Amino acid sequence: MNDINLDGKYRVTSTSNYDGPLERKSDGITIIRDGKTSRFDENNVLWNSHFRILNEKEVEMIAVADPAEAKEGFALTRPDGSPTLEPVAYKTILKLARKNDKIQMSGQIEYGDEIVILTMRKISD
Repeated sequence: MNDINLDGKYRVTSTSNYDGPLERKSDGITIIRDGKTSRFDENNVLWNSHFRILNEKEVEMIAVADPAEAKEGFALTRPDGSPTLEPVAYKTILKLARKNDKIQMSGQIEYGDEIVILTMRKISD
């Protein structure tokens, strides 16, 4: 596992079964350095994520979304689906696939009734 280095620039894409009124815009580009990322999405929500390699095929991800500076009218949702302007933490195990310098992490985040399929593909160092 010591030869696994997640550092680099990643394209983040997601799909969700969320069917509510709040338009999600969390996809984008992020940079992992020393197992951490920090970025604002298109709704101006701050995402701070930590990645911990569990083994050659799995990575634990803990992401905290903070909507304190979100665009007017946007909120995150609690597990019961109600809107909140408080930070929300998401935790999951992502599958890790590697071939040479190409890395992809993908998995499912379950939060309340919502299921998000997340994919992170490394696009450069």
